[in-house]
Amino acid sequence: NIALDPRKLTAGLLLRALGRKARLYAPVQATEIEHGRDQVVVKTSLGPTISARHLVLATGYELTDIIPATAHSIVSTWAIATNRQPQGLWPATTLLWEASEPYLYVRTTADGRVICGGEDEDFTDEEHRDAMIAEKAQRLAAKLGHLLPKLDTRPEFAWTGSFGTTTSGLPYIGALPRFPRIHAVMGYGGNGITFSQIASEMVSSAIGGLQDIDSELFAFRGC
Repeated sequence: NIALDPRKLTAGLLLRALGRKARLYAPVQATEIEHGRDQVVVKTSLGPTISARHLVLATGYELTDIIPATAHSIVSTWAIATNRQPQGLWPATTLLWEASEPYLYVRTTADGRVICGGEDEDFTDEEHRDAMIAEKAQRLAAKLGHLLPKLDTRPEFAWTGSFGTTTSGLPYIGALPRFPRIHAVMGYGGNGITFSQIASEMVSSAIGGLQDIDSELFAFRGC
């Protein structure tokens, strides 16, 4: 296992892309996508358009209308961070993930806190999700205390978020049905780092005209 800061990882990837002559436009809201025989044109809310031979949609769980989403759903999740624990109470940098339903994951931070997350529920209402933070924080703290009774499980921080998943548990990666120049990656669940690495290899191969041996496993077939 590996633990990393997703913000630093994203910033590092963007800097590497810029160093390889990519162009970055932000903030930009895409309002319309036109698929042509030789190119894809993206219209923006401010007026300018972006043209490319291929378009990759990597928008997380916020899907555009062009993406088939019948097998895709949004899940709400919660997490807490405890107070700093006494030195030596937590072994090294161990990462825990319960193979249960609902699952529970536990890890430490650089300043000695314990992060615990889970309690997922299948709904998308953001106001309802946010209103449940206090309740879910207490439930997570209780579960953490049951698992590791020597910890001070009182939450100092608590937060919530959403992620996309699929009925099969596998992401969808590849060209969209009827739009061979538009590629999408979606439905990572809780495995975004792993699946995004797979997606980067598969999509870059497809754009280069190569067939990845695993492409059928993640295709948009039937969704």
